Amino acid sequence: MKICAIRLENVRRFTDPVEITGIGSGLNVLAAPNEQGKSTIFDALHAVFFKDAKSWDKDIRALAPRAGGEPRVEVEIERDGRPYRLAKQFHKGSGRGDVRIWQGDQLYLQSDAAEAWLQALIKSPKEGGPAGLLWVRQGLTNFSDAKETLTARQDLMSSVTGEVDTITGGQRMDAIRRDVRQSLDQLVTSRGTRKGGALEQAMTQVASFAAREEDLAAQVQELRGQLDQRQVLRRQLADLQDPETLRALEQRLLQSQKDLQAAEQYQEKLTAAEQALRNAALVQDNHDSVLAAFLARRKDHAEAEQARRASFEQLEQISQVLEPALAEAEQAERLWEVAKAETQKAEARLAQQQRVERLAQAADQRRALQQRLDQARAGMQQVALLKAQADCGPDRAVMDKIESAREALALATQAQQLGAFALTVTYEAGQEGGLMLDGVPLAGETRIALPDGGCLEAPGLGRIDLHPGAGGDRRQLDRAQSALTAVLEGAGFESVARAREAYQAGQEARIRLQEAEGQLQLLAPEGIMALMKRIDALPSDSLPSDVALGQATEPSNPCDRESLDQLETRLVAHRTDLERSSAARDQARQIEARHRLALEGARVTHQQALQRLERAEVALAGQGDSPDRLAQLQQRKAELRQDLAIQKAQYQALQQDAPDLATARARAVRVKSEQTATADATQTHLRDLAVLDSRIATTAGLAVEEELAEVRDQLLTAQERLAAVEFEVSVLRRLDLALEQARSAAQEAYVGPVLQELQPLLRMLWPEARLGLDAGQVLPDQLMRAGLEESFDSLSGGTQEQIALLVRLAFARLLARAGQPAPIILDDAIVYTDDARIEKIFDALTRQADEMQILVFTCRQKSFRALGGTQLSIRAVADTG
Repeated sequence: MKICAIRLENVRRFTDPVEITGIGSGLNVLAAPNEQGKSTIFDALHAVFFKDAKSWDKDIRALAPRAGGEPRVEVEIERDGRPYRLAKQFHKGSGRGDVRIWQGDQLYLQSDAAEAWLQALIKSPKEGGPAGLLWVRQGLTNFSDAKETLTARQDLMSSVTGEVDTITGGQRMDAIRRDVRQSLDQLVTSRGTRKGGALEQAMTQVASFAAREEDLAAQVQELRGQLDQRQVLRRQLADLQDPETLRALEQRLLQSQKDLQAAEQYQEKLTAAEQALRNAALVQDNHDSVLAAFLARRKDHAEAEQARRASFEQLEQISQVLEPALAEAEQAERLWEVAKAETQKAEARLAQQQRVERLAQAADQRRALQQRLDQARAGMQQVALLKAQADCGPDRAVMDKIESAREALALATQAQQLGAFALTVTYEAGQEGGLMLDGVPLAGETRIALPDGGCLEAPGLGRIDLHPGAGGDRRQLDRAQSALTAVLEGAGFESVARAREAYQAGQEARIRLQEAEGQLQLLAPEGIMALMKRIDALPSDSLPSDVALGQATEPSNPCDRESLDQLETRLVAHRTDLERSSAARDQARQIEARHRLALEGARVTHQQALQRLERAEVALAGQGDSPDRLAQLQQRKAELRQDLAIQKAQYQALQQDAPDLATARARAVRVKSEQTATADATQTHLRDLAVLDSRIATTAGLAVEEELAEVRDQLLTAQERLAAVEFEVSVLRRLDLALEQARSAAQEAYVGPVLQELQPLLRMLWPEARLGLDAGQVLPDQLMRAGLEESFDSLSGGTQEQIALLVRLAFARLLARAGQPAPIILDDAIVYTDDARIEKIFDALTRQADEMQILVFTCRQKSFRALGGTQLSIRAVADTG
């Protein structure tokens, strides 16, 4: 069997149909991130092959999506070269599912017959089918499903090599093994010795004597240890109390104390010399400070005198330039006052003229606003009139009802005419008008409907009465006419035409109403009241008294009056003059201020220079003749430097010959400590000897050594008896092992085919390795490599995973050769394998894919690129509807 395509709908996350197509006969790889549906596809394949379509157990319920829906799974397969398509539809109610199988485009089987065909195609894992062995779920590569797949492995091996019992010898060997096992059971169990049996009794007796022997031996050993310890303590005590040793220790203590006293005395002399050196250095530092202060005061006096002369010269210079600056500032102030007065006059004239202009503009604006107010009031009256006209006609809803009723009547009339009896007359040439209908000549070549029938007269021939029959039914037409009449009466109109006229008049009134409201909005956008408030807010037409007075003082000749522009130009000219005079005044003031500030600064500087000079003279007062004072200070400095050098040389000489005070003090402390430790150790040894003497006397009175010899004889007898029973157990176990080995030798042929298929795959990972299989479980139980045997359970998770995968590949090859080919499906089965070995696992998969189909589902997209094979993907099914 080979899988060619898979389709899912309403399966977990796949509520919309999806499919995997293009599945080849060799190696196929579906690499996608986690939670993309790979395990869902694996479970869906289990459901379609091994679950009855009428089932709704927990496995099928787990396939249903959270949003609701009933799972549907389709699989295209190929068997014996013929294509089949399987489809299972599961339903929530048990017993309602459906399964169908098509061969090509022809329905092949369905319902129970289809289920039986699937069971014959591949048995379920619970029935020992190979899918449990070859379809590996996520995390189950290392045979954690061993119990579920045992039947599949045994059935496969039986079909290859035959049953075990036909090889291993039959019932006689089983009887011998039962006798051996019964004898062993009387002595031992699988967990240890048989309770109350001969082996347990012998072991209990040996253990009892051994425990007593161990206790007595410990007591004897403790006694001997105490004797040895007493001898050591006596020897150590003799050494501690040796008179020569004690005298030598006393002499070392006296000598160390003398050395310490001499070192302390020398240290006192060294300390005194060091203090004298520090005093000499301090005297020299103080004299250096006095000399430096004297030199600094002389320098400060010279600098103060120089600063006094400089500040006096600067004060004279500033005083000379200050008077012209004061005169310029006064002149600039006078010019500024004149410009300010002219500017104020021009501003007054301009303000007066502007008030006149504003009043004139307010009068014009009042007239314009009053005209808009009158127009707005007229517009309000027109709006009210048009609203009344617009409300007279029918509205859109009523008109729609009238038109609908009219159209219904027209359709009923047309239907009446089309279903009623009709007549068409064709005259021969010259016979036109020869027939009369109700006394009226009939026109030729014209279809005439006769819903109510009529009377047709043929002059010279007779009369024909026309009856409408079933086509003359006017009930629908009458109902349509009644409906139209009711709608017209409800609207207050006698005809559709009058209603249309009224509606059209209302529409035209609404249009004019919109235009009138728009014009009113333009005239008074904020309302009539707002327009009236704007008029009231305008200034009155009467001029203020000051304006009237200004007009009275203007020249009587209009040609002499200045315009507003001329007044503004004159004001700008005056303001320009004012700004220039103001800038000149400010500049003159700044110059004056700078000179005054400089003068004050010069006065302060001069005063500070005088004060500094006074302080310097005070500091030098009482110092005597300065040159003589300086010579005395310098001579004293040389004398102090020479005295410091002498003190330093004396200190260094004492320091060079000084004994090590710390070493002398440490030696004295150490010798004293040694004396104290010797006395303490002597007392401790005396106490320990007294305790040991008491313990030895107590133990010697118990005759422990004699009892130990007796117990050892009893232990030897018990051990001989235990050895005999253990020998019997050993013989029985060796016999049982020999029988088991005979059976195992026969079973080698049982697992041989698996090992033969497995060995080439195993060598791809470990060239010199061999794998051992448990014949009963048909599973790996040990790995031999590098001369060592390792149990399968002790191997790392990655190694177990790799061996388990190779074993499954070997079983798949055996199935194929036994005529039961089945695809291998691995759902994230390679989890613990490192990058180096995974390449070899890829080689093994590629090697086995030559003869079988392998589907690999993985989330490790990057790592599995190297696997190659046919790359699959999950795609939405295109809508063919």
